[in-house]
Amino acid sequence: MIKLNFTIDQNYFISHLLAGMAKNRFSSFSHKKDIVSFQNYAWKKSATNYNLLISRFSPETWLKMEIARLSSELNKYLETLKKSNYYQTLLVQTRNYQKDCQRQWEENYFQTQAIMKNLTGIRFNKQFTVFITHPGLKNGCYLGNNQIAWGHNEDWPNYTTVYLWHEILHSYFSDSQLNHAIISLLTDEELRARLNRSKYPPFAIHRNLNPLIKKLLPEWKKYLKSEKKNINLFMKEAKDYV
Repeated sequence: MIKLNFTIDQNYFISHLLAGMAKNRFSSFSHKKDIVSFQNYAWKKSATNYNLLISRFSPETWLKMEIARLSSELNKYLETLKKSNYYQTLLVQTRNYQKDCQRQWEENYFQTQAIMKNLTGIRFNKQFTVFITHPGLKNGCYLGNNQIAWGHNEDWPNYTTVYLWHEILHSYFSDSQLNHAIISLLTDEELRARLNRSKYPPFAIHRNLNPLIKKLLPEWKKYLKSEKKNINLFMKEAKDYV
């Protein structure tokens, strides 16, 4: 059984908010004004510390760093940001989003677990920590050590469920473009289609994976018709298809 623990690490949350300045980092513009207001406030408080947070440290660094190891000045800066109304507004929005993510995951879990077991032949039995960030900014990656970072607008029904399974599968396979393409076929496409009663193509996957997907698709369709599926064997054999 897969168990997800949804949480907000506030230092990671802040660094992800501050790093999300470019237009293409937004997954939705619904809360853009609130996010930009917080970024502007943080910049006015200390441009030096702002730049330090987004240049010297990646957001994921905060998940490995003890707050006690930070300089007293940076500690004070973070605490000042946390007390601001700008930050509290975003935190409330994200806590509500956290509840929505957990509710959707739990409502879909038994159905999706059965689908993924059937599609892969894997008996899923892991526990993950999911670090939630603001849904207005794009986030979605497997961090290693059974940790996932997640935040995104709900672009279509069951979006969060599908992509959490996507990141879960990254914990089961080595990191390669081929494996990523197959994980995308499993989750972004097949799981999405089954949950939402839709079809593919068109694809929801990353565009950079399209060439691999097109090469894999004929064998993928054959794989879906097989009675006993073994995704590890398919991944091994897929090297010959591409």
